[in-house]
Amino acid sequence: VNRCLGPYMSEVVALIQAGVPIGQLEKAMKKYGYPVGPITLFDEVGLDVAAHVQETLSGDLGVRIEGGHPQALMDLQQAGILGRKSGAGFYLYPKTKGKKKAKREENPQVQSILKKYMDKDPQKLDDTTIQQRVAWRFVNEALFCLQDGVIENPVDGDIGAVFGVGFPPFRGGPFRELDRIGAQTYVDTMKSYADKYGPQFEPAQIIVDMAKQSKKFHPEN
Repeated sequence: VNRCLGPYMSEVVALIQAGVPIGQLEKAMKKYGYPVGPITLFDEVGLDVAAHVQETLSGDLGVRIEGGHPQALMDLQQAGILGRKSGAGFYLYPKTKGKKKAKREENPQVQSILKKYMDKDPQKLDDTTIQQRVAWRFVNEALFCLQDGVIENPVDGDIGAVFGVGFPPFRGGPFRELDRIGAQTYVDTMKSYADKYGPQFEPAQIIVDMAKQSKKFHPEN
């Protein structure tokens, strides 16, 4: 699960650096079907935990963990911005008395800390591009897990993704999602992103081969 979340989270940081508002990131990924947005996920998991996961996976995944600057989360951690548990992450979590829930506000300190990593020319991206860049990197790592024998079959991968990390249940998991998209469409889109954003988007060989043969992971679909 962590192996697939690593590239997902790295791409979220990359999009923040590209100037995508965190509110748009949250809404786009919830619209895609995730139970919580990726920024909320960072704050709930803890930015220190997220930074540790990124650092740990960098040795195993190499270029596939690239995207967001590796030091960005470290800088937030060093500033004591750890997420909900510290009272401040990407959002502020003031202590409130009683049952009244304070309206969640963005933490202005985050922008000032990450300013040095931000692109000079902010990108304006539509929700579909955001969804593909984030979710399809998760899907690509699931493909590598199958290719490398980490999971035995697509069914195990679908179940693990849906029940383990909340991959949108109505999409059935990464492999059923690939069947819906079509292997060739996925490969072509990922290769176009690789040309534009870097080799972290290069699709796993297993899906490239399946695209050539017009195969599906779940042939009954």
